[in-house]
Amino acid sequence: MIDVGALQKRWDDLVLTHPELGEEGCLALRARQLEQGASFDGRALCQVLRPNLISATHLAAVSQISRLLASALRKLTGGQTRGPHWVEQADLTEEAARLIAIDPGFDRLGVTVRLDAFEAEGRLSFVELNAEAPAGIAYHDVLARLFDELPVVEQLRNEGVRLRPQWVVGHLLQALLTTYRNRTGHGNRTGHRDWAGHRGKPRIAIVDWRESPTVSEFQLLAEAFTRRGYRCVVADPRDLRYRHGRLFSGRSPIDMVYRRVLFSDCLARRDDVAALVSAVENRAVCMVNPFRAAMFHRKRLWADLTQPDFLRGLLPGEEAVVRAHIPWTRRFREGWSTDQQGASIDLVPWVRERRASLVLKPDHSFGGKGVHLGWQLGGAAWDEVIEEALAGDYVVQRAVPLCYETFPLMDGSRRKDRFLVDQAPYLFRGKMGGFLTRLSTGPLANVTAGGSMVPSFVVGP
Repeated sequence: MIDVGALQKRWDDLVLTHPELGEEGCLALRARQLEQGASFDGRALCQVLRPNLISATHLAAVSQISRLLASALRKLTGGQTRGPHWVEQADLTEEAARLIAIDPGFDRLGVTVRLDAFEAEGRLSFVELNAEAPAGIAYHDVLARLFDELPVVEQLRNEGVRLRPQWVVGHLLQALLTTYRNRTGHGNRTGHRDWAGHRGKPRIAIVDWRESPTVSEFQLLAEAFTRRGYRCVVADPRDLRYRHGRLFSGRSPIDMVYRRVLFSDCLARRDDVAALVSAVENRAVCMVNPFRAAMFHRKRLWADLTQPDFLRGLLPGEEAVVRAHIPWTRRFREGWSTDQQGASIDLVPWVRERRASLVLKPDHSFGGKGVHLGWQLGGAAWDEVIEEALAGDYVVQRAVPLCYETFPLMDGSRRKDRFLVDQAPYLFRGKMGGFLTRLSTGPLANVTAGGSMVPSFVVGP
C-alpha cells in the first residue's frame, strides 16, 4: 500500500533543501511557466513546489465514482435534450431557447465537463458541474512536464517510487474526435443522421474572444492538436465567416469547433457570433460543447439530481453515488421543500436559521461570482443575501467538509503555507481523464479569483 502522506513529506523535504530550488531556481520556474504559456491574465499559474500526489488505488476509486455520477446525469438530462417541454420549463429568453433548440447532431450535452469537488475526512463531495467550457486542460499538461523535469522526481524514482504525471490533453482530443466520427447514438435510433464526420481528419478551430484571459491555453491546445496531426487554429468569433455551406477562419475551412466562448456571451453579442451560429444550425461544423450544454451547466442540476422521485429511478450504484457524494441542494425560492431526510420544510425561514451550514450561489454564475458562504457572514448580512437570492435565480446548498494542505512555496523562501484544495475531475464523454487541482489561501479555490493550480501525479502501478 502506497503511503501518499509519507511521500508528500519526503517530497517536501527534498524540494525545500535542494540547492537548485532556492530563490534563483524558483524564479526560473515561474519564468518558464510564463514562457510556456502556463499563465492566467499575465501571472504564473503555479505558486507551489509540489504536485497533487494521488495513489493509483484512489485514482481508480474516483474514476468509478465519476463514471456512475456521469451515468446518473445522462439519465437526468438525456431524455429531455430534445423534448419541447424541457426548453419551455427552463426560464429562458427567446434567443436562449433558439440556440439551445439547435440539434448538435449527437446526444451528449457535455462531451467535456468538470466536476468541482472537495475531499476531506475521507469523503469526496461534488459541489457543482462545469459543463460549458471547462478550462485548465492544457495548463495542466504544461505544469506536469515542468514538475516531471524537477531533480527531485528523478531522485524519488531512483529510490524506487513509481511516479508518473497524468496527461489530460490527449483525453480531450480523443473526445472531440470520437464525437466528430461517431456513427452510433441517437441518430441511428431515431432515424436522424448522427454526425459521422466524413471529411477525414477534421480541421479544428478553438473559438473564443481574443481578449480572453485564457488565450494562452487556446494556443497551447492548438499546438498540441497540430503535433498530433490535426490542423487547428485559434479563432475569434468575429473573424469567422460562413459561406457556401462552410465555416472559415480566414482562408482555412473548419470542420469542428471546440467552443470556449461562453453561452452568455453568445446571447449578449449575437452579431459577433452570427457566422458560428449559422454554421452550427446548418450542420456545417460539429461543435463541442453544443449550445444546449448550457442547460447542463446550471447549479440547479444538483437539486434535480437529488430529488427523491428521480433517485428512485436510478440503478443501485448510481443512487448510492448521488446520495454519498452530492450535497443537499435546492432551488432557493419561497415555499415548501424537503430537507436531507425528506421532511417538509418552509425553505426560506429554514435557510435563515441555518446560516452556518449553508451556501447560496447564483444558478448561472462561474468563477466564484456571487457565492455567499453563510459561516462567513453575520445574521444581518445573511438576511441581505437571502433577499438578494429571492430576487434572482439562486440555489442553496449544504456546506461540505473542506480540505486544507500545506505546500512548499515556489518563492525561494524555503517554507510552506496552508491552502484550501479543490480537486476537480475532468470527464470526457462520461469517463474521467485527469484532475484540475486548485489551491487558494482564501475561501474559494478558483483561478479566476487569484488561486493557484498544480498538476496531478499518480503514485504506484
